[in-house]
Amino acid sequence: GREIHYAAARLRRDPTSPAAILDTDDPPDRASSKIGACWIFFYPVGPNRRILEAVVSHYAPQFECDGDVLFLCVNRPGKGGTSSSNVIAATTQHDETAAPDERQHVLASMNDIVTILDHYAIRKASILYMCAGSTFAYSFASKFPERTTGYIIGISSWVLRSDPSSSSCHSCTSIDKGGSQQCGIETPTMNTLTHRMAMRGFFGPKWMVSAIAGGIVGGASVIFSSVPPIWVGKGLKKDLSDDEVLKLNEQFPDDEKFVELMKWIHNDGCDEEVSVFVNNRQDGKICGNDGTSSVGNKKDGDAKDIAVCLSTQQDLGLIYKTTIPFQRQVLLWHGEDDKMVSVVGAEYLESMVSNATLTRITGGTHQGVMFFFPDDVMEALNRISRDVSV
Repeated sequence: GREIHYAAARLRRDPTSPAAILDTDDPPDRASSKIGACWIFFYPVGPNRRILEAVVSHYAPQFECDGDVLFLCVNRPGKGGTSSSNVIAATTQHDETAAPDERQHVLASMNDIVTILDHYAIRKASILYMCAGSTFAYSFASKFPERTTGYIIGISSWVLRSDPSSSSCHSCTSIDKGGSQQCGIETPTMNTLTHRMAMRGFFGPKWMVSAIAGGIVGGASVIFSSVPPIWVGKGLKKDLSDDEVLKLNEQFPDDEKFVELMKWIHNDGCDEEVSVFVNNRQDGKICGNDGTSSVGNKKDGDAKDIAVCLSTQQDLGLIYKTTIPFQRQVLLWHGEDDKMVSVVGAEYLESMVSNATLTRITGGTHQGVMFFFPDDVMEALNRISRDVSV
């Protein structure tokens, strides 16, 4: 069996007030008839399901839907209390148990999401992602098109490189109309030199680089606790634009409050009310004394997330041009001053995915666009939530 930890946030309209009400506990009544729309949120590397509350709280003041809108965020395998991907989900519908670790990690994450959707009796959900959540988002749209509405919103997308000449191209399974194998279109130069060196194995094999980087990312809450808050604030602000720094200072005039939020987002405990068992394996403790899952969790989620980011489209069998089915609408927002993934990467993604439209944010940085959603992101959330049903 597996244990899956997730966050649920439901926005609903108060008939006596123009303000939206945000329920962040697991809604006691999961009947889908009460839910007008559902979004699956895919978080970036580092945080976990807890980031959902911050995202939905940011959206709540501009919420304009009559029906309830449910947001779900599922911890990826090995993250927080969710079992590692070596414990295969009971909902597995694809015979890929012999796939490489990175592909198995993605597959287990997809199956966990299906389990949570079934838990709520949700037939279809729209997709919202940030940064490295993009790979998991497009993988879900590819593997389970029947569980998606065809609407995707992407912020500061991490874009997998494509290397059609690589030896892993033989694993590509997409076939064009002529019957020949399609292994993607080579990507432009879109990452920092450090990222490119890591991807090419300059710092060592992928498993080693991922394990080291994953250890650092997984210890973020400890780092935040050890470093003076003013240093954390300065470290972040130096990568933001002047306009984004002003917004951050307005929202968090106190560096300590910002650091406390970052610590909370990066440090996930075990909450029984938002934990689901697969195979009805409820005979053991839900949490250990240290607040972690007792069901097959090696705490390897960050390392495997990073390994996924270092992979190619061919490694994961996710060829943007050919394996992602037709989408009704894909809306992308990307900062023109993004130093982690250049805006040319987002332009490439726009050209590869059906019905994708890119909005370039003038002066926007990688973190800044994720911290401060443009107004038209909120407008899109409202419009799509009104147009679709679960």
